[in-house]
Amino acid sequence: MALSPVPAPSLADRVIDDLLPERLDWQRLVRNYPLPALAIAALGGYWLGRHRGKVVVTALSAFAATAVSEQVNEMLGDEVL
Repeated sequence: MALSPVPAPSLADRVIDDLLPERLDWQRLVRNYPLPALAIAALGGYWLGRHRGKVVVTALSAFAATAVSEQVNEMLGDEVL
């Protein structure tokens, strides 16, 4: 029986890994305590939105625009955007 390949970590996983201490196994905590983890994420998102909303929206808009232009350029095979 062949082993399935381990999926590459997502961008969110890499960001969280960079922000939290290495010793903290946040994925295990989320699996074991999903409701408190969801509540903490919701409160953190609310706080971030209330205090840094414009900065977050600006950064996400720039990220999305860059990602879309890269995909369009890749699809067309030429640097159009």
